[in-house]
Amino acid sequence: MFWRIVVLLAAVALVPSGARASCGSEHCPIDLGMPWERSVLTFDLSQQYIDQDQPRVGTRDAAVGALPSHEDEVRTVNRITTARAVYQPNEKWTITGSLPFVNRYHEHFHNEPGNPPELMRWSYRGVGDLEAQVSRSFAHGEEKTTRYHVEAGFKAPTGVRHVEEFNGEEPEPPARPSTGAWGAIAGVGARWSLTTKMPGGDYGAVPVRLRLMGRANRRGTERYRVGSELQANLGLGYPVSRSLELLLSGDFRVRAKDDPGNTDADPGHTGGTWVFASPGIRVNAKGKTAFYGVVQLPVYQRVNGINLVSDFNLYLGVSRAAL
Repeated sequence: MFWRIVVLLAAVALVPSGARASCGSEHCPIDLGMPWERSVLTFDLSQQYIDQDQPRVGTRDAAVGALPSHEDEVRTVNRITTARAVYQPNEKWTITGSLPFVNRYHEHFHNEPGNPPELMRWSYRGVGDLEAQVSRSFAHGEEKTTRYHVEAGFKAPTGVRHVEEFNGEEPEPPARPSTGAWGAIAGVGARWSLTTKMPGGDYGAVPVRLRLMGRANRRGTERYRVGSELQANLGLGYPVSRSLELLLSGDFRVRAKDDPGNTDADPGHTGGTWVFASPGIRVNAKGKTAFYGVVQLPVYQRVNGINLVSDFNLYLGVSRAAL
Protein backbone atom coordinates (compact mmCIF):
# COMPACT_ATOMS: atom_id res chain seq x y z
CA MET A 1 0.00 0.00 0.00
CA PHE A 2 2.80 2.43 0.89
CA TRP A 3 4.55 2.10 -2.48
CA ARG A 4 1.28 2.57 -4.34
CA ILE A 5 0.89 5.89 -2.55
CA VAL A 6 4.47 6.90 -3.39
CA VAL A 7 3.85 6.19 -7.08
CA LEU A 8 0.62 8.20 -6.97
CA LEU A 9 2.39 11.17 -5.38
CA ALA A 10 5.18 11.04 -7.93
CA ALA A 11 2.69 10.99 -10.76
CA VAL A 12 0.88 14.03 -9.39
CA ALA A 13 4.14 15.94 -8.89
CA LEU A 14 5.43 15.20 -12.39
CA VAL A 15 2.36 16.16 -14.40
CA PRO A 16 2.98 19.52 -16.15
CA SER A 17 0.17 21.91 -15.29
CA GLY A 18 0.14 26.68 -15.85
CA ALA A 19 1.57 32.93 -9.20
CA ARG A 20 4.17 34.10 -9.98
CA ALA A 21 6.88 31.49 -10.32
CA SER A 22 9.05 33.50 -7.97
CA CYS A 23 7.43 33.52 -4.56
CA GLY A 24 8.59 36.99 -3.53
CA SER A 25 7.45 37.84 0.01
CA GLU A 26 5.00 34.93 0.00
CA HIS A 27 5.62 31.44 1.33
CA CYS A 28 5.77 28.72 -1.27
CA PRO A 29 3.02 26.17 -0.49
CA ILE A 30 3.99 23.19 1.64
CA ASP A 31 2.02 21.08 4.12
CA LEU A 32 4.00 18.87 6.51
CA GLY A 33 1.08 17.87 8.74
CA MET A 34 1.49 17.44 12.49
CA PRO A 35 4.24 15.19 13.90
CA TRP A 36 1.85 13.80 16.54
CA GLU A 37 -1.77 12.70 16.56
CA ARG A 38 -2.99 15.01 19.31
CA SER A 39 -1.73 18.19 20.96
CA VAL A 40 -3.80 21.01 22.39
CA LEU A 41 -1.11 23.63 21.72
CA THR A 42 1.82 23.34 19.32
CA PHE A 43 4.50 25.92 18.52
CA ASP A 44 6.56 25.81 15.33
CA LEU A 45 9.55 27.86 14.20
CA SER A 46 10.79 27.47 10.62
CA GLN A 47 13.37 28.99 8.30
CA GLN A 48 12.74 29.20 4.56
CA TYR A 49 15.56 29.89 2.09
CA ILE A 50 14.88 30.78 -1.57
CA ASP A 51 17.58 32.12 -3.91
CA GLN A 52 15.92 33.35 -7.11
CA ASP A 53 18.79 34.00 -9.51
CA GLN A 54 17.60 32.49 -12.80
CA PRO A 55 15.54 34.61 -15.21
CA ARG A 56 12.86 32.60 -16.99
CA VAL A 57 10.64 33.28 -20.00
CA GLY A 58 7.64 30.99 -20.07
CA THR A 59 9.06 27.52 -19.36
CA ARG A 60 12.64 28.25 -20.50
CA ASP A 61 15.67 29.71 -18.75
CA ALA A 62 16.75 33.06 -20.17
CA ALA A 63 19.32 35.82 -19.78
CA VAL A 64 18.74 38.97 -17.73
CA GLY A 65 16.78 41.42 -19.87
CA ALA A 66 15.73 38.81 -22.45
CA LEU A 67 12.40 40.62 -22.78
CA PRO A 68 12.38 44.45 -23.00
CA SER A 69 11.16 46.09 -19.78
CA HIS A 70 11.82 49.18 -17.71
CA GLU A 71 13.10 46.82 -14.98
CA ASP A 72 15.29 43.75 -15.57
CA GLU A 73 15.19 41.43 -12.55
CA VAL A 74 18.61 40.05 -11.56
CA ARG A 75 18.36 38.31 -8.19
CA THR A 76 16.22 38.00 -5.06
CA VAL A 77 17.41 36.10 -1.98
CA ASN A 78 14.72 35.31 0.61
CA ARG A 79 15.36 34.19 4.18
CA ILE A 80 12.00 33.96 5.91
CA THR A 81 11.64 32.93 9.56
CA THR A 82 8.07 32.04 10.53
CA ALA A 83 6.62 31.57 14.00
CA ARG A 84 3.43 29.52 14.08
CA ALA A 85 1.03 28.48 16.85
CA VAL A 86 -1.61 25.75 16.49
CA TYR A 87 -4.45 25.46 19.02
CA GLN A 88 -6.66 22.34 18.99
CA PRO A 89 -9.25 22.48 21.79
CA ASN A 90 -10.73 19.21 20.51
CA GLU A 91 -10.45 16.86 17.53
CA LYS A 92 -12.93 18.92 15.47
CA TRP A 93 -11.52 22.44 15.66
CA THR A 94 -8.08 23.85 14.88
CA ILE A 95 -6.99 27.50 15.10
CA THR A 96 -3.67 28.50 13.51
CA GLY A 97 -1.76 31.77 13.55
CA SER A 98 1.56 32.54 11.84
CA LEU A 99 3.84 35.57 11.56
CA PRO A 100 6.90 35.74 9.26
CA PHE A 101 10.06 37.79 9.61
CA VAL A 102 11.49 38.57 6.18
CA ASN A 103 15.18 39.08 5.40
CA ARG A 104 15.60 39.87 1.70
CA TYR A 105 18.21 40.96 -0.83
CA HIS A 106 16.89 42.20 -4.18
CA GLU A 107 18.55 43.67 -7.26
CA HIS A 108 17.42 44.69 -10.72
CA PHE A 109 18.45 46.98 -13.56
CA HIS A 110 16.41 50.15 -14.00
CA ASN A 111 16.15 51.21 -17.63
CA GLU A 112 15.52 54.80 -18.70
CA PRO A 113 15.44 55.81 -22.40
CA GLY A 114 18.67 57.56 -23.36
CA ASN A 115 20.54 56.44 -20.21
CA PRO A 116 22.64 53.33 -19.50
CA PRO A 117 20.98 50.66 -17.30
CA GLU A 118 21.31 51.40 -13.58
CA LEU A 119 21.85 48.45 -11.22
CA MET A 120 19.75 48.97 -8.09
CA ARG A 121 20.24 46.92 -4.91
CA TRP A 122 18.24 46.62 -1.70
CA SER A 123 18.94 44.66 1.46
CA TYR A 124 16.24 44.88 4.10
CA ARG A 125 14.38 43.00 6.79
CA GLY A 126 11.15 43.33 8.70
CA VAL A 127 8.02 41.68 10.05
CA GLY A 128 5.63 40.32 7.43
CA ASP A 129 1.86 39.91 7.43
CA LEU A 130 -0.03 37.95 10.07
CA GLU A 131 -2.17 35.02 8.94
CA ALA A 132 -4.92 33.32 10.96
CA GLN A 133 -7.05 30.33 10.00
CA VAL A 134 -9.83 28.24 11.55
CA SER A 135 -10.40 24.64 10.47
CA ARG A 136 -13.34 22.31 11.15
CA SER A 137 -12.80 18.59 10.59
CA PHE A 138 -15.26 15.75 10.13
CA ALA A 139 -14.50 12.07 10.80
CA HIS A 140 -15.61 9.37 8.38
CA GLY A 141 -15.94 5.67 9.19
CA GLU A 142 -16.24 3.82 12.48
CA GLU A 143 -12.49 3.84 13.13
CA LYS A 144 -12.18 7.51 12.11
CA THR A 145 -9.18 6.76 9.89
CA THR A 146 -10.46 9.27 7.32
CA ARG A 147 -11.04 12.90 8.17
CA TYR A 148 -12.19 15.80 5.98
CA HIS A 149 -11.87 19.47 6.81
CA VAL A 150 -12.89 22.93 5.68
CA GLU A 151 -10.93 26.05 6.59
CA ALA A 152 -11.19 29.80 6.34
CA GLY A 153 -8.97 32.65 7.39
CA PHE A 154 -7.40 35.99 6.59
CA LYS A 155 -4.12 37.79 6.04
CA ALA A 156 -3.76 41.10 7.88
CA PRO A 157 -1.38 43.91 6.78
CA THR A 158 0.66 43.90 9.99
CA GLY A 159 4.11 44.01 8.44
CA VAL A 160 6.63 46.54 7.17
CA ARG A 161 5.26 48.30 4.07
CA HIS A 162 8.23 50.53 3.24
CA VAL A 163 11.97 49.85 3.17
CA GLU A 164 15.08 51.97 2.78
CA GLU A 165 15.25 53.59 -0.64
CA PHE A 166 18.02 53.17 -3.19
CA ASN A 167 18.52 56.39 -5.18
CA GLY A 168 15.05 57.49 -4.12
CA GLU A 169 13.33 54.24 -5.16
CA GLU A 170 11.80 51.33 -3.24
CA PRO A 171 11.32 47.84 -4.69
CA GLU A 172 7.82 47.04 -5.93
CA PRO A 173 5.21 46.45 -3.16
CA PRO A 174 5.04 42.62 -3.48
CA ALA A 175 8.81 42.42 -2.87
CA ARG A 176 8.54 44.22 0.50
CA PRO A 177 7.92 42.36 3.79
CA SER A 178 4.24 43.39 3.71
CA THR A 179 2.02 44.05 0.69
CA GLY A 180 -0.13 46.34 2.85
CA ALA A 181 -3.28 44.44 1.84
CA TRP A 182 -5.92 42.33 3.53
CA GLY A 183 -6.44 38.87 2.08
CA ALA A 184 -9.00 36.06 2.35
CA ILE A 185 -8.12 32.37 2.63
CA ALA A 186 -10.42 29.35 2.14
CA GLY A 187 -9.79 25.68 1.57
CA VAL A 188 -10.76 22.04 1.94
CA GLY A 189 -8.76 18.91 2.64
CA ALA A 190 -8.69 15.28 3.64
CA ARG A 191 -6.45 13.03 5.72
CA TRP A 192 -6.23 9.26 5.54
CA SER A 193 -4.43 7.26 8.25
CA LEU A 194 -2.95 4.03 6.86
CA THR A 195 -0.78 1.41 8.55
CA THR A 196 2.50 -0.04 7.30
CA LYS A 197 5.23 -2.31 8.63
CA MET A 198 8.39 -0.43 9.57
CA PRO A 199 11.91 -1.79 8.84
CA GLY A 200 12.20 -3.08 12.42
CA GLY A 201 9.06 -5.17 12.12
CA ASP A 202 6.75 -2.91 14.13
CA TYR A 203 3.73 -1.24 12.58
CA GLY A 204 3.39 2.52 12.22
CA ALA A 205 0.89 5.04 10.87
CA VAL A 206 1.26 6.52 7.38
CA PRO A 207 -0.73 9.78 7.21
CA VAL A 208 -1.72 10.85 3.69
CA ARG A 209 -2.87 14.48 3.28
CA LEU A 210 -4.63 16.31 0.47
CA ARG A 211 -5.25 20.05 0.69
CA LEU A 212 -6.70 22.63 -1.70
CA MET A 213 -6.54 26.32 -0.80
CA GLY A 214 -7.50 29.56 -2.50
CA ARG A 215 -6.31 33.09 -1.75
CA ALA A 216 -7.76 36.43 -2.81
CA ASN A 217 -6.16 39.80 -2.05
CA ARG A 218 -7.42 43.35 -1.78
CA ARG A 219 -5.45 46.40 -2.87
CA GLY A 220 -2.54 47.34 -0.65
CA THR A 221 0.41 49.72 -0.74
CA GLU A 222 0.16 52.12 -3.72
CA ARG A 223 -3.11 50.33 -4.57
CA TYR A 224 -1.12 47.33 -5.78
CA ARG A 225 -3.10 44.07 -5.76
CA VAL A 226 -1.36 40.72 -5.80
CA GLY A 227 -3.08 38.18 -8.07
CA SER A 228 -5.43 35.57 -6.65
CA GLU A 229 -4.04 32.07 -6.41
CA LEU A 230 -4.84 28.39 -5.97
CA GLN A 231 -2.59 26.03 -4.02
CA ALA A 232 -2.69 22.23 -3.78
CA ASN A 233 -0.64 19.80 -1.70
CA LEU A 234 -0.59 16.00 -1.63
CA GLY A 235 1.78 14.53 0.93
CA LEU A 236 2.59 11.64 3.21
CA GLY A 237 4.92 10.65 6.01
CA TYR A 238 6.54 7.19 6.19
CA PRO A 239 7.75 6.03 9.65
CA VAL A 240 11.20 4.46 9.37
CA SER A 241 11.21 4.09 13.16
CA ARG A 242 9.40 5.56 16.16
CA SER A 243 11.62 8.64 15.99
CA LEU A 244 12.36 8.99 12.26
CA GLU A 245 9.88 9.87 9.51
CA LEU A 246 10.46 10.33 5.78
CA LEU A 247 8.35 13.05 4.15
CA LEU A 248 7.23 13.43 0.55
CA SER A 249 4.79 15.82 -1.08
CA GLY A 250 3.75 17.24 -4.41
CA ASP A 251 3.13 21.01 -4.22
CA PHE A 252 1.25 23.01 -6.85
CA ARG A 253 0.53 26.71 -7.20
CA VAL A 254 -1.14 28.80 -9.89
CA ARG A 255 -1.39 32.57 -9.61
CA ALA A 256 -3.20 35.20 -11.66
CA LYS A 257 -1.50 38.37 -12.89
CA ASP A 258 -1.14 41.27 -10.47
CA ASP A 259 -2.90 44.62 -10.78
CA PRO A 260 -0.11 47.24 -10.47
CA GLY A 261 -2.38 50.01 -9.15
CA ASN A 262 -0.52 53.32 -8.93
CA THR A 263 2.90 51.78 -9.60
CA ASP A 264 4.67 51.51 -12.95
CA ALA A 265 5.11 47.73 -12.61
CA ASP A 266 4.32 45.64 -15.69
CA PRO A 267 1.57 43.08 -14.91
CA GLY A 268 2.65 41.11 -17.97
CA HIS A 269 5.64 39.87 -15.96
CA THR A 270 3.58 38.51 -13.04
CA GLY A 271 1.59 35.32 -12.57
CA GLY A 272 2.21 31.78 -13.74
CA THR A 273 2.25 28.15 -12.62
CA TRP A 274 4.68 25.83 -10.88
CA VAL A 275 4.90 22.33 -9.44
CA PHE A 276 7.39 21.04 -6.86
CA ALA A 277 8.37 17.59 -5.60
CA SER A 278 9.32 17.98 -1.93
CA PRO A 279 11.22 15.21 -0.10
CA GLY A 280 12.14 15.68 3.53
CA ILE A 281 12.86 14.15 6.91
CA ARG A 282 11.47 14.64 10.42
CA VAL A 283 13.11 13.49 13.66
CA ASN A 284 11.08 13.22 16.86
CA ALA A 285 13.38 14.00 19.78
CA LYS A 286 12.71 13.62 23.50
CA GLY A 287 9.16 14.35 24.57
CA LYS A 288 7.06 16.10 21.95
CA THR A 289 9.75 17.95 20.05
CA ALA A 290 10.37 17.36 16.35
CA PHE A 291 13.03 18.69 13.97
CA TYR A 292 12.46 18.67 10.21
CA GLY A 293 14.02 19.58 6.91
CA VAL A 294 12.42 19.70 3.46
CA VAL A 295 13.79 20.64 0.04
CA GLN A 296 11.41 21.74 -2.72
CA LEU A 297 12.65 20.73 -6.17
CA PRO A 298 11.03 22.39 -9.19
CA VAL A 299 9.38 19.95 -11.58
CA TYR A 300 7.54 22.47 -13.74
CA GLN A 301 7.66 26.27 -13.79
CA ARG A 302 5.87 28.56 -16.23
CA VAL A 303 5.96 32.32 -15.80
CA ASN A 304 4.17 35.08 -17.63
CA GLY A 305 6.61 37.37 -19.40
CA ILE A 306 9.99 37.15 -17.68
CA ASN A 307 10.60 36.51 -13.99
CA LEU A 308 13.09 34.97 -11.59
CA VAL A 309 12.97 31.36 -10.38
CA SER A 310 15.05 29.31 -7.95
CA ASP A 311 16.85 25.97 -8.35
CA PHE A 312 15.43 24.76 -5.03
CA ASN A 313 13.71 25.98 -1.87
CA LEU A 314 14.86 24.86 1.57
CA TYR A 315 12.84 24.54 4.78
CA LEU A 316 14.27 23.84 8.24
CA GLY A 317 12.24 23.91 11.43
CA VAL A 318 11.36 22.67 14.88
CA SER A 319 7.95 21.88 16.39
CA ARG A 320 7.10 21.59 20.07
CA ALA A 321 3.88 20.31 21.66
CA ALA A 322 3.34 22.52 24.70
CA LEU A 323 0.15 20.83 25.96
